[in-house]
Amino acid sequence: MQCEELEKEKCGLVEELGVYFEKNEAFSPLSARIFSIMVLTGEEGVTFDELLEKLEASKSSISTNLQLLQSTGKLTYFTKTGDRKRYFKIAPDQMLVRLDEKIEQWKKEKELLEKVHCYKMRYIQKNGQSDPDNAGLLFNRHYIEFAEQMLSNLIRLKENISNAINQ
Repeated sequence: MQCEELEKEKCGLVEELGVYFEKNEAFSPLSARIFSIMVLTGEEGVTFDELLEKLEASKSSISTNLQLLQSTGKLTYFTKTGDRKRYFKIAPDQMLVRLDEKIEQWKKEKELLEKVHCYKMRYIQKNGQSDPDNAGLLFNRHYIEFAEQMLSNLIRLKENISNAINQ
């Protein structure tokens, strides 16, 4: 009974994660579901046959999507001694790659926020406005501080994960 409930929960999570990866990683629906299964499976990996069974998709569709995920560095495979099957799993450096992307995204956002802030300051000075917050400077300043904190946290997280991987 518990295994049935866990399997049902896993299926729901595969779907929920799949929708997330479709939207946020620009994955195809099948690639998103394959990647979701990998997230939930971890280091033990998943065989091609297991993916066929769980996703009920054609061999060619699963094969094509596996190749795509491998070629983009999202997945890798390994073999086990005495077993001819390939076991697919998330590439070991995938989390670091994703963190690098997020760090760059936040750096760009902070840079744009700072440019907006400078423009608004010059605008206020040129037009002699007495209330600088009319231009939203306070919100802008708080958002810049938030972006700095996000960057700092992401960089620290990346260092921690990198250290854990290298141990």
